Amino acid sequence: MAAEAGVDLVSFPVSLPWPGPGKEIDWSGVDAQCRTVIEANPNALLLPRIGLGAPQWWREAHPDDVMVWDRGPQKHVDVDVASPVYLHDAAERLSALVEHLEAKFGQQIAGYHPCGQNTGEWFYQETWGPALNGYSAASRQAWRRWLKARYAGDERLQAAWNDPRARLEAAEVPSPAVRRSSPAGVLRDPASERALIDFAEFQQETMADCVCHFARAVRQATKGQKLVVFFYGYVFEFAAVHNGPSTSGHYALRRVLDCPDIDVLCSPISYFDRGLGESAPAMTAAESVALAGKMWLYEDDTSTYLSTGTLPGSRERVLTVEESSAQLVRNTAQCALRNFGTWWMDLGATAWFEDRRMWAEMARLKVLDEPLLKTPVPFRPEVAAVIDESSMIRVAFGGEQVTRPGVYEVRRSLGRMGTAYGQYLLDDAAAERVDAKMHVLLTAWCLSPERRRQLLESTRGSLRIWCYAPGYQEPGHSNPEAMRELTGFRLPAVSPAKAWAEPSEAGKRLGMTSGFGVDHPVKPLFAAVDASPAETLATYPDGSAAVAIRQTADGWSLFVGPPGLTPELLRLAARKAGVHLFTDRDCNVCSSGPFLVLHASQDGPLTVNTGRTDAVVDLLSGNRLGNGPTIRLPMKRGETRVLRYLALKRE
Repeated sequence: MAAEAGVDLVSFPVSLPWPGPGKEIDWSGVDAQCRTVIEANPNALLLPRIGLGAPQWWREAHPDDVMVWDRGPQKHVDVDVASPVYLHDAAERLSALVEHLEAKFGQQIAGYHPCGQNTGEWFYQETWGPALNGYSAASRQAWRRWLKARYAGDERLQAAWNDPRARLEAAEVPSPAVRRSSPAGVLRDPASERALIDFAEFQQETMADCVCHFARAVRQATKGQKLVVFFYGYVFEFAAVHNGPSTSGHYALRRVLDCPDIDVLCSPISYFDRGLGESAPAMTAAESVALAGKMWLYEDDTSTYLSTGTLPGSRERVLTVEESSAQLVRNTAQCALRNFGTWWMDLGATAWFEDRRMWAEMARLKVLDEPLLKTPVPFRPEVAAVIDESSMIRVAFGGEQVTRPGVYEVRRSLGRMGTAYGQYLLDDAAAERVDAKMHVLLTAWCLSPERRRQLLESTRGSLRIWCYAPGYQEPGHSNPEAMRELTGFRLPAVSPAKAWAEPSEAGKRLGMTSGFGVDHPVKPLFAAVDASPAETLATYPDGSAAVAIRQTADGWSLFVGPPGLTPELLRLAARKAGVHLFTDRDCNVCSSGPFLVLHASQDGPLTVNTGRTDAVVDLLSGNRLGNGPTIRLPMKRGETRVLRYLALKRE
């Protein structure tokens, strides 16, 4: 069916022959897997998905190079990516496989997709579970090498860790008890918990270096002629991990983006807010991926009406082909506007997409794809959601009480605010690579003095939303004065009964109706004590200013202390920033150039402000809907409309 719709790129798993010592390599299984695809579609372009887990005989021969957790039993047994022996042997096997496939099927191979660790996506096994990894001999040895490269000598290590007993040659991985403690609250204290911050950074770099190592092996084996694809960089998604985001190993995205041997990074569509009437957000800082000259790709494993089982995303399973198509059109159209790639993934391998009516939607979307391929339009939304990797690795055990609503779930509000948004790394924003009218600075919590200066300079003139604890830390210590420097507010710590904000009279006048935050205390938590009543948009239960806005010489500054944001607060800010809002009520919106994608989050007529007087056409039906700047559309929750503006002919 895919071939009938003109879809020839096929991602499929192939086995990695890894024979024991003295045994011959048997390529017959791999060859058969490739031939099966080609027989189904002689025009297929192959993208083999190659699992790099070591076989049992190898793990038994190298017990020091197998992952060890602090508790068991575990669902999976896997190699430790910190092991130089594993990296060497797996790269050797990977290179041999690629060279064989190039010789046998090279003309039909588009690229290679090496996979490993949890679900093949290069985050540490058991990331979402209760156990902590890092206790193998290979990890301990790699940790000591990392520390030696970082500190060079014992004296520097002792000063950084504030521990006169610390020795490079005897350094142990922090104990499970210490890793599960959070004495300073949500964020690690850089003065007393530096060893934990270092270990978190070590685990990110180790995973990223593993990815880059295998990418280099593929690049060399293909002589640079084929695409190299990897899962990596889920910097928004792992904000919901209870053990802390750094447990994943995905917070060295910049390191991977700097790797010249990777062409495409990918992930599933987020497993949050992906259902009917929802936004289907990206797991990563996708626009930073594009700025680095790489493509982000959505693996669309939507649970269609034909899906079965209880796999991830199954709770969002729909009941009809029409509902399935509405989601698939939403996802694919958004990918087109954001310049993503996409493939449809039959996650259960049980014919989730075996309905020609769904594939007909893919064919219909050529009217969107082809103009964008002919005349590419960079995706440059007026709103930028910005995340900082170095701040995220400082989130302590249990810190998801802030990062779940403030990073993971905030994508729902961003998607519903009525205009498009992009997802960026903070270093891109600080380097003046992000041109936006409104910067939503989600995790600007640990910034050096130089980075603060760069960020303020690069975002001058835009509205800045400072979330939770802006500038609270520098790399080696906390600095409350830096918070005032960034935001223009004095932000001392406060201790209300819960980190919850209710709109003030000033907030209500500007359109705020709903409270937000979390229904329990959070440590640390900050309030804008010098905000005037007119500047205070919402307050904590103790009456202190939880949300405050001020016009400074550099532009509007909006401080938001409790974790999370609401669509109406974002719309309030967008109006102050001069951002164009397509809708004044909740609706999932994506736009770029002459195209606008709407996915209704509620029933009822939707008034759309196109911001231009051009004719508005339903791209998929060809029907003319009226002329801008304002049109009114009947919409049902979960309905998707793809619109295009056409300049009116002048007589």
